[in-house]
Amino acid sequence: MSKKGRKILPTLVILVLIISIFTNIFVLSPIVMIGNAIDITDSTDSSTSLNLSVLQLEPRVNWYGLENSTGSSMLNTQLDINQQYTFKVNISSDQGWPDIEYINITAWADLGNDSAYNYNNTLGGNINLFLQYENLTGNANYTMIWPHTEVAKGSMTDTVVTDPEGSAGNTECHNLSFSFTPSYQWRYAPGDGGWDDTPGYNDTWSWNFNITCDDSSGYHSYHNNLTGETIDEFGVYSYTEIISVDWPTISGGPGANVSVTDAGGSNNITIETRSNGNFSLSANITNLTHTVNSNYIIQNTSIWTRGGTNDESDFFTGTDPVYYYGGASTYNSSESDGTSKNTADIEWGVDIPSVQQAGDYEATIFYHLTTET
Repeated sequence: MSKKGRKILPTLVILVLIISIFTNIFVLSPIVMIGNAIDITDSTDSSTSLNLSVLQLEPRVNWYGLENSTGSSMLNTQLDINQQYTFKVNISSDQGWPDIEYINITAWADLGNDSAYNYNNTLGGNINLFLQYENLTGNANYTMIWPHTEVAKGSMTDTVVTDPEGSAGNTECHNLSFSFTPSYQWRYAPGDGGWDDTPGYNDTWSWNFNITCDDSSGYHSYHNNLTGETIDEFGVYSYTEIISVDWPTISGGPGANVSVTDAGGSNNITIETRSNGNFSLSANITNLTHTVNSNYIIQNTSIWTRGGTNDESDFFTGTDPVYYYGGASTYNSSESDGTSKNTADIEWGVDIPSVQQAGDYEATIFYHLTTET
């Protein structure tokens, strides 16, 4: 073998060895393995969660209020007659809003006894109120079940909102408002002097109210603190008004005891009044004085009147009044309904002295209406 040949062989051997090394690396198995230098004992993942939706079968009243026209709260305070007020309520339903059939607002004067008197003892009248939201067909109606004349129904608003504590995929929530205007004889209720802003009716001589909601399955609402129905109270200021009175006229001769019902008289007259509580109505009168010569007088002790619950022909005794309803310290029961009271049987009479001067006489009549407070 030549020297040149001997040099080629070691070169080929070296090349084969190099190729063998790379073949082992890429084809067979690694000569060196790289791994962790420490033990792994824990692995944590918080990318998922357990989701739970707690769905109540009953609708719930989340909050409520009673406000005047400026938005001030009227809970545990007194309302005025002939002013508009609004009940406001927020209601959630986990079964969807179409499931809601009725929202009822009932209010009643407790007449001094919370336990013995309820809203449904007597329908209508000046001691009850029943406002209803009806949603049987999907087109909600706002109606006033009773009374029919003592309160005027206002407007309703129904706004879809979000219940922040409800189930995002299930709960439907609405804000609703129901306006009404009490009339003149809506029952007076001063409270017992202990208004304390505590929810619930704990004051007597007040108006109690209850807000309830019923669904299509017959489930009844509860307040959001799971205490049951939504009950609270308010009061009503007293109102007293003599609206109108007629003018009585009498004609007769000396020595006659004559009345407005006799020939030439005006007939019985009518007094129209308003009172939202127990009341008394009386009259007093000055002496009859000749319209031309004031020296000619018929004393008021010769004048008598009757009417209302008073069937007697009561003569005046100087400064003391004659009562048609009630008395000096007693009161007639308040009216059960209506916006005013017409007393159409007021009769006036005069026992004319036998030697009285002829001519026209006039006396001033004073009517006095008082509401018991």
